[in-house]
Amino acid sequence: WSDVVTLTVYKLSVSPSWLSPGASVTLSCEVKPPSAGWRFFCYKAVPKPSSSSYSYELLPGSSSRTQQNSYIIHGQKHTAGYVCRAGRGEPEFSEPTFVWSAAASLRVNPDRVQHFRSQSVSLSCEGNSTEWKLKRFTETDHLSDCSIWGTMTGSSCTIKPYWFNSGVFWCESGSGEFSNAVNITVQGNYYGIILESPVHPVTEGDPVTLSCRLKQQKLLSNASFYHNNTLLQNDGREELKISAVSKSDEGFYRCEHSGHESPQSWMSVQDLFICFSLETLLPMCRMRKNIQHKIKSQCIHF
Repeated sequence: WSDVVTLTVYKLSVSPSWLSPGASVTLSCEVKPPSAGWRFFCYKAVPKPSSSSYSYELLPGSSSRTQQNSYIIHGQKHTAGYVCRAGRGEPEFSEPTFVWSAAASLRVNPDRVQHFRSQSVSLSCEGNSTEWKLKRFTETDHLSDCSIWGTMTGSSCTIKPYWFNSGVFWCESGSGEFSNAVNITVQGNYYGIILESPVHPVTEGDPVTLSCRLKQQKLLSNASFYHNNTLLQNDGREELKISAVSKSDEGFYRCEHSGHESPQSWMSVQDLFICFSLETLLPMCRMRKNIQHKIKSQCIHF
């Protein structure tokens, strides 16, 4: 190693940041000011049960890293946090960067993406753990937990009114599990409106209802609904109903009423996978010969 120098790890990025279980993900580490001769190491961030910090486990094959600043993880099955370190004197860890893929689950009540700042919202962690922490990552790259902006009771966090800010929320267990992450958008305008839309991905073929709402919980008639900035409905109805969603319905939605506009929210549509044991797979295929099946592991994709 060379003499001690000052190092700033600018950023650890992941690609893709949202993935399907089993997919590969690439970690890329960057230092500033850029110069030659750095050795890069990647670590998994493991939550500490007794605090809001992390311990770091060196990833396999990362102990003899060269000047290559990327690391590929194959078969990523669960949400996980990672950090990188660059060595050329006094090392410094990057901030944790997260790869999202559901293991445990996070529930939101009321069950929607957009909320008013002055109203109470409850976030609940579900999974095989007795120790949970609720985390938030904001658009300004600020990471904090429920103890700052809410009250944690058991596995649930109740967000304090007026302490509510937009961001990505997720649960962390004492055993190192991460839940799915959810985007939550906060409407801070007293006279503003919100779009009621699903906080979790919806499954192809399921019905979905979107609505436009005032702070006083009143549904708004004569609202206009937009999908990817294209007007979908403007006929006086209170709700936008989709009888059976498809991948083409995925995208950004917002509503407008009397000159007021809601924030936009992303609605994700996931494939329909029905899983069977190997014992039931073949009889099922024989019974439904008229359906073309695409088998993925032990799941049938319709």
